[in-house]
Amino acid sequence: MKPRKTYWHATSAEVEARSISSCPGLRRLGRVLLSASLALVLLLSGCGGSYLFQQGLGQLDISLNRVELDNTNLLDSFDASQRGKLSWIPLIIQFAENELGLEPGDSYTSYFDTQGGPVSYTVVASHPLALVPYQWCFPLVGCVPYKGFFNLEDARETALDLRGDGWDAEVFPVQAYSTLGWFSDPLLSSMLSLSMPEMVELLLHEITHRTLFIPSRGQLNEGFATHMGREGARLFFLAHPEAADKEELKKYRQERQLDSQYKELISRLKTDLEMLYRGAASRENKLARKKELFASATRAARELLQADTITLASNARVVASETYTAQLALLERLQEKTGGHPRKLLEVLREARDNGKLNELLAAEAQ
Repeated sequence: MKPRKTYWHATSAEVEARSISSCPGLRRLGRVLLSASLALVLLLSGCGGSYLFQQGLGQLDISLNRVELDNTNLLDSFDASQRGKLSWIPLIIQFAENELGLEPGDSYTSYFDTQGGPVSYTVVASHPLALVPYQWCFPLVGCVPYKGFFNLEDARETALDLRGDGWDAEVFPVQAYSTLGWFSDPLLSSMLSLSMPEMVELLLHEITHRTLFIPSRGQLNEGFATHMGREGARLFFLAHPEAADKEELKKYRQERQLDSQYKELISRLKTDLEMLYRGAASRENKLARKKELFASATRAARELLQADTITLASNARVVASETYTAQLALLERLQEKTGGHPRKLLEVLREARDNGKLNELLAAEAQ
């Protein structure tokens, strides 16, 4: 059963959190599948020279050490499963362009080995008594509810600094990211390690970021990319059922159902937390009850996902999930109204953005 929607006036804590933005480097801001549009955030910041330099080195490492997909030595190093998935990449790219209206450019014609780890890491933070994400603001891309790092220790240090300032903060691994069309994005070894359906969804997600990006609209950007990845994968396997075996597709659909159930669990937790934070209880009582709610949600998540390692402990986990899922229902309704095809949804959103009517479009659908 889905939680009911509740609309509230902003509390003083929410107003405070919304008013804070940061220049990188100032101390005062996953299965969690987090793939984020980080590259411009990493490379085009106008402030925080040390941060900019470190992220530039990380991007340079990728650019210098990637290998063209037709490299003989590379192909010889792959096993049969990897070569099989690799053979579908050109058709996936073609499908993205011709059927979905996406713009892959010259991306995914090269390969970068992440050495078995994430390609990068992202820090997400939230006010401790309001589900409002900490925002970092940058030229061109606007404000975003995450900050990316190629170095894990840098990410951990930033999260620790934020916690020291009183924020809930967590570090998440990043499976892939998009440079938003400014550079050619390589196929990552972490992508090729996924199942075929997961790989298709992730590729289409990242290509969506290259195609349509709206500054300072983190939930919309990530929600739309998530929607296009899922819808695009569904249509791709309808057109090419031979691209994955039946058991692989069955498992993928089961995982999608689990994802949906996990989303509802997080939505229920979000509703409970919002009611708590807006209540009249003391700060100490709110923090104690918050701990109880997260402990209960952790037990439910472990039972649902059959994973003892998952722990829900902070608002940062909730706002990170919301970044990717909060707009999904609205986008599904809007797609249905605009003809039922994701390509048409892309056209409608792009036209509304270009005509300055995006807020009007989304507000009408939210009613």
